[in-house]
Amino acid sequence: MRDEVGLASKATRSAKESTQGATAASREALREDPGFLRALLEVHQQLEFSELLRVLVARVANWMGADSAFGLGPGAERTWVVPLASTVEPGDARYRAFTRLDPEKVRRWLSSGVQRWDGFGPLASNLADWPGATPASSIALPVQGTSGEWSGFLLAVGPERDDETTLRRVEALVEGSQPAVAHALQLLTMRELVIKDDTAHCFNRRYFEEFLPEELSRASRFRAPLSLIFLDMDNLKQVNNLHGHAMGSCTLMEVSRRIRGKIRKFDRLFRYGGDEFCILLPETEWHGAMEVAQRVREAISGRDFLVEELGGRGVEMSASLGIASYPLHARNQQDLIRQADRAMQQIKSTGKDSIGVAKIIGEET
Repeated sequence: MRDEVGLASKATRSAKESTQGATAASREALREDPGFLRALLEVHQQLEFSELLRVLVARVANWMGADSAFGLGPGAERTWVVPLASTVEPGDARYRAFTRLDPEKVRRWLSSGVQRWDGFGPLASNLADWPGATPASSIALPVQGTSGEWSGFLLAVGPERDDETTLRRVEALVEGSQPAVAHALQLLTMRELVIKDDTAHCFNRRYFEEFLPEELSRASRFRAPLSLIFLDMDNLKQVNNLHGHAMGSCTLMEVSRRIRGKIRKFDRLFRYGGDEFCILLPETEWHGAMEVAQRVREAISGRDFLVEELGGRGVEMSASLGIASYPLHARNQQDLIRQADRAMQQIKSTGKDSIGVAKIIGEET
């Protein structure tokens, strides 16, 4: 109990301190709205960036009477801006209307602060699948940390109340949240260090075992396919034996780089262990996974590795790949991994440098 009181006291002090340097409009909002400090305190109690956005989104939607509101931030590899929080469920057509947004473009749109847009403004080209009539207006606010680093934005769609007083309250809340945003981003960076493989510069097995169940649940909920490619390097052991493990590590890094150049931004590459990699392809059936696997195989097979490291000589590499898809080849996490691995092992035993596909559930051969 004492710890809880201490945590609440620290959060309250942090919330109060964050308002001391606020603008006159922010201080006015605090005096006028008795619930403002409670809202700011709730923001400062969140450690996860997505949860912090969820609180901000809920408050902004409530204060502005928005039809819907979204908190958008960096995706897993920070190359796209994606919805991380919303007043509507992920299955809602309004949520699904969002496609990946280029963070640099969004940053330029919001470089001068809050933006009032007719309809969706510059977002319109990305929201072509918005259900029903386009709202008359929307308001976007940048979300930043204390040092001004850009981390995302809030979008209120079809606000009923966009008068200056309401907007100042919202701006003051977002501004007062900056210390909490900075802290949440630090934790996010630390988590990324935990889920990344230092050698191959891709995601590690720990994150694979965390991410795969989430994607399978999502695929089941939306009745969407999900494919897994299991990849094993055919002759990495020879590189280790002939040139040392340092050269083997360089090879793994180069393999990872080439694979990432052949998959989509929202696909995921994991180092499963040793010289094995997994590629997870959301919303992809087996024949789509076959096309990806072929591109990956060609990027590795017959190409010289370690050319600079070995003084221009280089080594030839190849890979064996196995494909399994949900729900055609497997219905759960264990079977999906087992089937993809089995398809890959069959290729390894019959010639290597090729691609295998798992058998359909119920087939004898």
